[in-house]
Amino acid sequence: MPGENFAKATAALAGLEGESLLRLVDFRGVFKFPAIFYAGLMCNHSIHHRGQLSTYLRPMGSNIPRIYGGSADEPMEIPARAQT
Repeated sequence: MPGENFAKATAALAGLEGESLLRLVDFRGVFKFPAIFYAGLMCNHSIHHRGQLSTYLRPMGSNIPRIYGGSADEPMEIPARAQT
């Protein structure tokens, strides 16, 4: 199911303690940053690739798919709130 891995990863990230998020992580010996830095980096990296994808698809006359949220061609579907 689309978004299943995202939901699991988001839940795992939300469950981390502050100490875990501040732990330094070595990136292949090139640099070390706190673990939370990599979460932001991956978010920005995903946004960058969505922009690349739309840049290639739009001139070919294609619609931009709903990948990381909605697009002008495929708006985000907001689920109905559960009645309580």
